[in-house]
Amino acid sequence: MNYPCLKIDLGKISHNSKIIRARCAQLGISVVGVTKCVLGDVKIAEAIKKSGVNILGDSRLENLIRLRNFYGSEQQLMMLRSPMPSEIRDLVEICDISLNTDLKVVEIIAKICQEKGIKHRVVVMVETDDQREGLLAEDAVNFCRQVVDNYESIEIYGLGTNARCVTKNGPAPASLRMLIDLSQKIMEATGRNIPVISGGNSSIWNLIEEGLIPDGINQVRMGEAILMGHNTVDYKPVKGAFLDCFLLEAEIIEVKKKDSETYKVILALGLQDVSSKNIYCCSPGLYIMGQSSDHTILGIKEDRSGKSRDDYLKLEAGGMISFNLDYFGLLSCMTSPFVKKSYIEG
Repeated sequence: MNYPCLKIDLGKISHNSKIIRARCAQLGISVVGVTKCVLGDVKIAEAIKKSGVNILGDSRLENLIRLRNFYGSEQQLMMLRSPMPSEIRDLVEICDISLNTDLKVVEIIAKICQEKGIKHRVVVMVETDDQREGLLAEDAVNFCRQVVDNYESIEIYGLGTNARCVTKNGPAPASLRMLIDLSQKIMEATGRNIPVISGGNSSIWNLIEEGLIPDGINQVRMGEAILMGHNTVDYKPVKGAFLDCFLLEAEIIEVKKKDSETYKVILALGLQDVSSKNIYCCSPGLYIMGQSSDHTILGIKEDRSGKSRDDYLKLEAGGMISFNLDYFGLLSCMTSPFVKKSYIEG
């Protein structure tokens, strides 16, 4: 096996997906499985789908193309980032649904769809708690009216919102109720049904667990909760979920004594692979001292578990050190071509 290596436990991912989908289903909420953190990895997508998740979402067209090539035409795919005008001609062939906020972009989508003789579904994003993308609520009715009146190749599939992606604000039940009320106003103004109210992402999990999701929210987009096993507001674990679906292993290339008290363990792992800010050593007696583009340097301290410094001094070149990762650490490892991927089945 080549290193550094990211070990991916597909069984644990599938388990997490099952827990989340089942809890959401109790509330009449469907789950979009989000693969953007894992580069649209088809094995991970398959693990998510085993739970009964029917729609996969990603923010990069390259990842969605990978999923489309694997699944064929039957799989529903959602573009989670407002499309770039330059990618729309490919987008409408690859994706069934996209999130949109700009009328000019929707106009381009409609024109290309008309040329191709196809329809495209859009989720209109509304700004509530995050200050990321989204229309102001007072502009959304007119936006939808213009789409319905002018673009027959576009179906307004739903309304959506985000929280906790840019700001530290968690989702508020009042904002979700506003989205539901807004959908009613749009239906009255356009005469069109809005079938989907997409209430957010993994930041919404606490509201789901506490039963605070307003009636009418019928879709959520879940990535981090499935992959990492926690919500994204206070990072508490999803009840019953695994927190260790991913484990990073790096190889020791040097152990040296700096002085009578200080030893360094040097790994073949650097910023080209993952930032040391986003990984956490599984051995409590080791700590990260620094990092360059190609190396990570560990120091040795007393282990709270009782393991002595002498035990760690037995480390040598060729040995392995394991790390847990946060979401952005996982993103880096999945994106880096230098980090090998190893899948654990079952």
